[in-house]
Amino acid sequence: MPVVSSTAFPVAGEVMQLVRSLLNDADIPDIQIVASTGAVRSSGGVTITTTTAHNLQVGNIVQVANVYDTSFNGTFQIDSVPTATTFTYPQTAADASSGNGTVSNIIQGDVFTDTVLLPLVNSAYRKVQNRLLQTGSKTTTGIAELTLTVGQTDINDSGPIGSQLPVDFLAPREIRERITGQQFYGQPMKSVDIIPSGPQQAYNYIWSWTDQSILFPGSLNPMDIQLRYFKSPLNVLVDATSTILIRGSVDAIANWGAYLAARSRGATLAASLQADFELAMKELQNLQAHSRQYHPGRRQSYSRRARGGGWGWGTV
Repeated sequence: MPVVSSTAFPVAGEVMQLVRSLLNDADIPDIQIVASTGAVRSSGGVTITTTTAHNLQVGNIVQVANVYDTSFNGTFQIDSVPTATTFTYPQTAADASSGNGTVSNIIQGDVFTDTVLLPLVNSAYRKVQNRLLQTGSKTTTGIAELTLTVGQTDINDSGPIGSQLPVDFLAPREIRERITGQQFYGQPMKSVDIIPSGPQQAYNYIWSWTDQSILFPGSLNPMDIQLRYFKSPLNVLVDATSTILIRGSVDAIANWGAYLAARSRGATLAASLQADFELAMKELQNLQAHSRQYHPGRRQSYSRRARGGGWGWGTV
């Protein structure tokens, strides 16, 4: 059976199992039967009792499936083995009792174990993130609201509390401003190469990304800044239970991970895996682009759009 995440996002184990399948190195999972009253959850922990010895160890990844109470089903990492027929794992949910179903020990391949594949899958994960970054994906975009004091002319990593760049910040994407206390942000500010010399005004109007700082002319008012930015890569995968924070990315990550593994051994399969990655990546990018077409926005009046000025609603 495939590994199925118990969260909204896939887990690394799902990707690594697919990689092993693509490389013809996937073993058949060992399946055990859950006793009729063998699923008990109490105080954030689950105890599973099997009808025969399960031969599991602490740290094994198991898939629990077809339990009558479906809240028990999912993929988990064992944290204790009290007896030959019982094991436990953490799960945050209401206390409950159920039973029946199966437990599958996700057995690794003979060659491409999790230890071998994990750095390759992390590399593939970064590859997918970078591709999405290049196309302006919302997955790689963050948003922060900062405050500028009267006359403040820059935002950087060491500025005052409340006006520092986010820790995952890579580069600015879009900036809007409003006078502190007002309700709505204005149109996106204009990006320029150099901040011109001149008297300060009520608004900043322009910004420049220079020497790891966002520069402004400085305003005569305290300003709220809405910063949309390109953010640094997502979480690092540390084991099979690590969550992959990009929905729909399993095929792309698995194909590139399998490509790296096949190429490292000179396998002729590598070329086809690379082509499959490109197809999966295109599908993922198209999916994200399609979803953005339905992103709601607030309209400006026709007269304000036609004039091209003022502080209309804009799109969010």
